Formats: sequence, C-alpha cells, structure tokens
Amino acid sequence: MSLGLLAPLGLVALLALGVPLLLHLIRRSELIDTAFAALRWIPARALPRRRLRVERPWLLLLRLLLLGLLALLLARLVLVDAAVAPYRDAIMVAPGADVASARAQLGAAAQWRWLAPGFPLLEAAPAPGPTATASLLRELDALAPAGARLRVVVPRTLDGLDGERPQLAHAIDWIVVDGSAPSAIAPATAAVRVHVRHADNADAALAYLRAALAAWNLREPARYTLDAQPLAAGLPADHGWLLWLGAAAPAALTSWVEQGGTALLAPVTATRGRVLWRDGDGRVLARVEARGAGRLITLPASLAPADLPWLLDADFPDRLLAALRGSPATPTRAFAATSAPAVGGMAATGASAAALHGARALDGWLAWAIAVLFVLERLLATRRREGVRG
Repeated sequence: MSLGLLAPLGLVALLALGVPLLLHLIRRSELIDTAFAALRWIPARALPRRRLRVERPWLLLLRLLLLGLLALLLARLVLVDAAVAPYRDAIMVAPGADVASARAQLGAAAQWRWLAPGFPLLEAAPAPGPTATASLLRELDALAPAGARLRVVVPRTLDGLDGERPQLAHAIDWIVVDGSAPSAIAPATAAVRVHVRHADNADAALAYLRAALAAWNLREPARYTLDAQPLAAGLPADHGWLLWLGAAAPAALTSWVEQGGTALLAPVTATRGRVLWRDGDGRVLARVEARGAGRLITLPASLAPADLPWLLDADFPDRLLAALRGSPATPTRAFAATSAPAVGGMAATGASAAALHGARALDGWLAWAIAVLFVLERLLATRRREGVRG
C-alpha cells in the first residue's frame, strides 16, 4: 500500500498555515505590562529580555493540523494498492509481438507485461488471444502516474482497434517488432436471400435488380439469391432484406422491420429519416430511418429509368448494396507503424481516476478527522475565553 494524491494542486491550501501562526503571535499584545518603580534603577543590560513566545502552543498545533488535513482533502488523498498500482517502468507487449526480438532490442531488466486485461506478467501468463488494444492503451494511460513514459511493444499488424486513434496524456515509446496480432475467427459468410414483392408492372425494376445481384455475386460468388414474388405473397418469414415495389405496404410491415428486418419501399413519399441519396440537383432520392431493431428505406420514385435515371449509373449496384447493409463495421486491424497513439489527451481525474488506479479514496476518513479536530479546537478556544472573563 502507498499514498497518492489525485489533485496535487490542492496542497496550495497549505499556505494558509501562516494565518494561525501570525494570529497567535499578534495575540501577545493582549498581555498587560505592569511597571515597577524599582525597575528604573536596574541597568538596561540586566532587565528581563522579551522572548518570542507563542500563546497556547497546543491550540496553535491543533489549528495547524486542522488546516493541513483540509489541504489533504482538497488534494484528494488516496490509498493505492501496490498490486494494481501503475507500472512506471513496465514494458507492455501486445499479443502477437515477437517477444525475443523485443527483449534483444530493449534488454530484460525492466518488468515485462502483456497488453491484456489485468496487464499480467509475461512469465505468469500465456500469450493472450485477441484483445481490445485501443481500449487497453487508454486504460494504461489512465493508470500511469504523472510524468511516466509508456513503453509499448506491438507487432507490425495490430488488431483490437476501434476506428479512432487513441489520445493519450502520457508520452509513449511505440516499438514495432515482427509479428501479427491474433484476430478473432471471422464468421463464415452467410448466404443472403433478397426478397422482392412487386406489382404486376414491375418487370423493368426486376431486370435492374437481377443485374445488381449479378454484380454482387461477381465479388462474392453465389452469396446473393433473389426471391421475387407478387405482392399477394406477403411478407417473408425471415427478417432479412425486403424490397416492396408497388402498392402501399401492409400494416404488418412496421412490426416486421422493428424485429430486425431491412425494407426498401418504392414509390413512397417520406419526410422522416436521414437523407441517403441525392441527385445532381440536390433532390432527395432516398431516405433511411431506424425502426426498432431494423431499418426502413424509402424512395419517392419507382425503380424505373424514367423515374429514377440513376438506375443507369454504373455505381447503382454498389450503392444499393451499401444501403441495404447499413453502416459498415468499424475496421479493427491496421499497420502498427501508422497507428501510434497521439499524445495530448486529458488524464483521468477525481473519483474516476481513483477507481482506475485501484485506489481507495480517504475523503471520508479525512472528513471525520477534520470534524473531530474542529470540535476540539472550538473547546480549547472557548475555554480560553471563559478563563479571561473569570
């Protein structure tokens, strides 16, 4: 266990210690000097000399201690558990990094730990699997003491990123060595069945949709299939992708979307939702709106070149696929050489910093001690005034 301060600037309050000391020195003027006639015959060299004496030193000591505890309360005194305290001299190794190469480059005198939950020692734990690297870097930054310089060994290819470059409050040595971070096993690519419910006059729209699916399957062979049926077939059983072309959609479509389906309705005039596509003149071609666990896409025109000339553009299949998929997943892998954290973030402060440091705040104990000292100080000060009146 060790003591630490979360807000060292609170110690500026210690300057107030001079106030009670000055007051106790000034209170000496309350003493009454009584002149004796015989003192006139005593040489000045033999007269009693005045000495600098503090009135009621125990009361002064009590007041100084009270102010000192108040300063510690402002400075946020905490008790830090050494087992989870920040590691000033530790070298953090991201999973997948070549540890032997790192040791040859940096030496073995320092404490080596995995950049993994709990920051275990290299010797005490096996190499971890995929980890949330970006989140762990931010946690390490919050745990590090003021003025520390972080040392992190990473493989050439990192995983566990979250699409945002970490902003750290501490300087960092970003050491790239051979290796590649382990990644979670990607799920097998599932087949996608695109359901279409169309009116009788939707032959032209179907032709463009079939062409779009053919373009998709060029990149992902045999992944997309088309289920085209008349409107009377109703809603599909699975909550996947549905294109409703023609008459107004049934009332049950809202519930189908809210349960996780993605539906595209055309033609439908809508004013709600985020604008998804615009034409060259700025007119809205499509809107998208979240509904429960699903999404609803609306087009004000039918899927025909006369109403939607954009169908003839070469990028129509890609944009339609992006609309149905929604926001792409945030990339988690990148080259370590281009993913070094930026320095200049704000360090954690207050109660959140205490929790991150594995520290226990002593505010409650200090508050009780201050209250007890205040009562004692008032008792001593009051007894002095009663003695003067007597």
